[in-house]
Amino acid sequence: EMLRSLVGSEMCIRDRRGIKNAFIELRSRKHLEKITVKELCESARINKSTFYAHYKDIYDLSEYLENDAITSLVADIPNPDLIITDPAAAARLLCTAFITQGHLFNILFPDDDRSCGVLTNKLEARIKELIFITHPEFKDNLEKNITISLLIQGSVHTFLKYKEEDTEQVIEILADTIGRIADHS
Repeated sequence: EMLRSLVGSEMCIRDRRGIKNAFIELRSRKHLEKITVKELCESARINKSTFYAHYKDIYDLSEYLENDAITSLVADIPNPDLIITDPAAAARLLCTAFITQGHLFNILFPDDDRSCGVLTNKLEARIKELIFITHPEFKDNLEKNITISLLIQGSVHTFLKYKEEDTEQVIEILADTIGRIADHS
């Protein structure tokens, strides 16, 4: 019984990995709206029932992978509190995390205003969630919320807008600007 459970669990992991890889490959070539479950299942070499055992539809899968990517990105930022204590360092870490995770983010969040908004909103929500664990008093503090939102949304949007330029220079200008703004507040 335990062996059957272990084998079933391993198949589940393999199925999810296959679904993820097939989706990313398809998503790198097509708009989300153009990907069908049938096409994904053929690419992943699974039955539709296997797909539906894990996800409701393509949008559910996309949402799951977006959230997973955000979690990985935030994990590259060792201390989210830096957004409050050292905003320039936080901006550098955030940009560096994007570089590290870049390829997947370019596929899941292509260069368009809708995707950028989804990305920045999800990232802001996740980082605030972590900050509020250590600083619950910030949750209802309008000034802190606005500051955190501005730093996250502004850093990410600006970095993504200028990511094709000299990346190191963009990060330094962004971090220096945020540092100066923070010093004046």
